[in-house]
Amino acid sequence: MSNLKEIDLSAWTQVGEGGFGTTYVNEEEPNVILKVSHNSDGQIENMSKEFYSSRAVFELGAPTPEMFEMVRVGNGIGVKSELIKNKKSLARMCGDNPADIDRLATRVAELCKQLHEIDASGKECLPSNKARMLEALAKTKILRGKKLKEVSAFVEGLDDSPKLLHGDLSLGNLIFSLPEEKPYWIDLGRAAHGVPMFDIGHLYLFCNIFSKQKRVQELTHMSEEQLVQFWKSFALAYNGSEALDDFTAECKRFAALDVVLITYIHPVNWHQRLFLGLLAKSMFK
Repeated sequence: MSNLKEIDLSAWTQVGEGGFGTTYVNEEEPNVILKVSHNSDGQIENMSKEFYSSRAVFELGAPTPEMFEMVRVGNGIGVKSELIKNKKSLARMCGDNPADIDRLATRVAELCKQLHEIDASGKECLPSNKARMLEALAKTKILRGKKLKEVSAFVEGLDDSPKLLHGDLSLGNLIFSLPEEKPYWIDLGRAAHGVPMFDIGHLYLFCNIFSKQKRVQELTHMSEEQLVQFWKSFALAYNGSEALDDFTAECKRFAALDVVLITYIHPVNWHQRLFLGLLAKSMFK
């Protein structure tokens, strides 16, 4: 990182702040947004990973903001990327206009199909999600014994597909530029390649299980009922058939895998491990 250009924030105006960094704009660079990491090794590493993953996804032709450059900002790093004007997240659009949920869910299903048709071969920064999943299973503390062997065998049997995965497919990670509703995938730090059901299982978990949590409802600006409604319309459009029993069963199995992956990526305490272990076992049948 020592070869990065250093910039002075005095010419930049703060416009937002989140758990992973602070965002700024500059009148002299009207099409650029600057995201600066919080000064911890973990956050700097995450921002670097997101920069290279997002750039690779952009180069593959998926709709995502263009990544311009990484810069040095004090003791931290920043990323300059394309500023999407008049943007609104999918979650906010659904929450602000619940009558539009079914239409938006159907549109998102088509966008996901398009994303999952992209071949990510040759992009080293987009790793195998199957390999990542097997590594998580080798270290997991929420599954043991017979169930762990069963889940591991299932993942071993999966095709190591070259298809592009978002890696964190949720209603907050798709934005639209209004009024044209031009879509952009964002937060691509976990982008990878693999079977598309890895993404779909994550969305199933988000809309049907985690939707019961007040924190998720606050983040999405949607009620549990609205999140479930979104999923039902999405599933019909993505599956292409009203016969959803087999599709739902497969979604649950991949949602169980996602629970294991979540505990691999994020630290959890013992009672969270207990709850998530029971959850994973109940969905993997």
